[in-house]
Amino acid sequence: MKKYEYKTVEFEADDSKLSKSMHIDSTEIEQILNNLGEQGWELVNSIDYALNGFTRKVILFFKREKNQ
Repeated sequence: MKKYEYKTVEFEADDSKLSKSMHIDSTEIEQILNNLGEQGWELVNSIDYALNGFTRKVILFFKREKNQ
């Protein structure tokens, strides 16, 4: 039977910039995703938290098969 482990990565909004979307450097996200992919992590889901219509945080969920 396969077993998995899970990891989360959070990105939070900069409080000094209130806007309807988060301003995150896409190059930084690409580097993080590529590094995790090299380690065998697969992105399986993401959620965002909003407050008063503003995105405050995005959480990415990853999984990979456990070494047995």
